[in-house]
Amino acid sequence: MYIPFVMALMVISLIASACGSSSGENTTTASEDSTTSTTESPAAETSKSESPVAETTTTESPAEGSTGEANDTTAGVNAAQWSDNVEVSIDGETWTFTSDSRPSHELPDQYLIPSGGPGDDDPMFAATDTDTLIPAVELVVELPLNPVYSEEPTDIPLGQGAVIISGAQLYNDFEDTERSIIAVEDQTLIDGVGFLDACNGHPLASGLNYHYHGIPYCITDVVDVADQHSTIIGFILDGFPLYGNKDVDGEVITNAELDECSGHVGPTPEFPEGIYHYHLTDDAAPYSINCYHGEIEVVSGRGGGGGGGGRPDGPPPGGERPEGPPPDGERPPRDGEGAPPAE
Repeated sequence: MYIPFVMALMVISLIASACGSSSGENTTTASEDSTTSTTESPAAETSKSESPVAETTTTESPAEGSTGEANDTTAGVNAAQWSDNVEVSIDGETWTFTSDSRPSHELPDQYLIPSGGPGDDDPMFAATDTDTLIPAVELVVELPLNPVYSEEPTDIPLGQGAVIISGAQLYNDFEDTERSIIAVEDQTLIDGVGFLDACNGHPLASGLNYHYHGIPYCITDVVDVADQHSTIIGFILDGFPLYGNKDVDGEVITNAELDECSGHVGPTPEFPEGIYHYHLTDDAAPYSINCYHGEIEVVSGRGGGGGGGGRPDGPPPGGERPEGPPPDGERPPRDGEGAPPAE
């Protein structure tokens, strides 16, 4: 009578034991699934560990002058020592330079004006009285007040590349469309009369559009301060400021220290926090600025072509500064010492 009862208890016990074993296996399986899921987390950690790379890339872009970032140049426009023949007005996102296109500094009595190419019957150069050259012609140029740096440089064609505080213009290095004749290195002196003057400037063969091809010493010798970065002498047409060849603490800067457009990012007297800016140099070509590193829509031939006339027969005398000191004179005249331009 008791045997069936005992057997029944044994059967129940066996069933319970089997169920417990099954539950344990399921628990183990779930635990393994959880472990498998956990082992995937290092991939997420790896992804996180890559983020500093992106941060490093970001910090390589300069605070000023980075691609797509506007740079406010109001301080430089206001601080520039514009001569009396220049009017500057700021209007929203742009500013306008207006002058009579003549330089305010002293000019030589004569220039060598090219009158033909090699082999022509006419002489290559003719000494021409300055009084018959460089007439006053209104020059109006609109520039961006908030220029934007571009990674892609744009060639500056023959003609106007910058406006200068003297009222004149800066051209690129070249005298020809093939960009093979460098004006400063093509300097020629005949009986004391030069193709370029002591400011590295001259008019076109037509007598119009006085312009510089290198450091305008008769300006930088006046406005620069000893042992300091060069003072602003103008603006490239992309809106970024232009300086002579002195870097911080008055150290001479060379082409090797600049980018392909003769520019770099750094502090200047007008922009102590730093900005992309250009330097004219005198150690080797390029002496002038031959490309823009700011966003710009180029107008070919803007401001007229180079001096023209070609190189004379035989090698040029070299890129030496003309003999004698730069023209004497006071600081280029302007309205009020340190006064901002009229708006």
